[in-house]
Amino acid sequence: MAPKPVKKKTIGFIGLGLMGRAFSQNLLADGHAVVGTDPAADARRKFQRLGGRPLGSPREVAEAADILFISVPNSKISLQTSQGKDGYLAFSPGKAPGAVLDTTTSDPADSRKHAALCGRKGVSYLDASVSGNSAFAARREGTFLVGGDKKAYLKVEPLLASLLSDCVYCGASGMGASMKVAVNYLTSMGRCVIAETLRLGLRSGFKREFFLEALLRSRAGGWRQLRDMGPRMIRQDFSNPASTVDVLAKDIQLGLTLGARVGAQTPIGRAGLPLYKECQKAGYGGLDSTALYLAYVDREKKKGRRGK
Repeated sequence: MAPKPVKKKTIGFIGLGLMGRAFSQNLLADGHAVVGTDPAADARRKFQRLGGRPLGSPREVAEAADILFISVPNSKISLQTSQGKDGYLAFSPGKAPGAVLDTTTSDPADSRKHAALCGRKGVSYLDASVSGNSAFAARREGTFLVGGDKKAYLKVEPLLASLLSDCVYCGASGMGASMKVAVNYLTSMGRCVIAETLRLGLRSGFKREFFLEALLRSRAGGWRQLRDMGPRMIRQDFSNPASTVDVLAKDIQLGLTLGARVGAQTPIGRAGLPLYKECQKAGYGGLDSTALYLAYVDREKKKGRRGK
């Protein structure tokens, strides 16, 4: 079935980092007008070079936009963008955006708070979390995981479908964020599993390329994350991060927080979190998340120094 045509709109972005710019570039290519704001001057300059129009505050963006996206580092910051005289909910009468789509990886409790704040101003808020990094978004690959009012979702679904290859409506406010937390919790633990397995093979005496090739040819080789992450770990190529150790450390902690809140058992996540913290302490936080591999290498070196 052909996708529904999307009427050209003015789209606003609060947050012009990697994800915000990836979406903005594609929206501009589709003929939409795009406005945005970011506290970082460099991010605003890059956005302007794409063809976007930088504005001075979240309020200005909300007043100019038909649809407002939020794409910031965490849900506490996302909530802050709504508040104060320059917050996006301080819009002038008659200038409310048609909907707020929050792509931030959020604590679901914050998403529900955010939805309530918007509801008091008569604005539809959707936690429109993204499964996939900015490189995938630039290629229009990935999945929107959406929570909030279903009628509001159906109105923006054609726009979301034009930006990513899939959209999943997950239920009430906070459920899109909960699904994203679960997805990222799995991927953060997946890095631990891959790194641990690679070190097991290499310590057993296998050559790097041979061991990885054998894994990929085995029944385990159908795991996409192994195919994507294994080669970077084997090469120890952690530059040009698609997502960083710092981001994955936040993601695994969000999963543990959600688990405690809902009474889920999380022994594997609790075992994995110290590895991420060790990477951060060692200065690897800004490297690609596959640098989690270095936590295993460093532990082996420390044991070697103790003669074990």
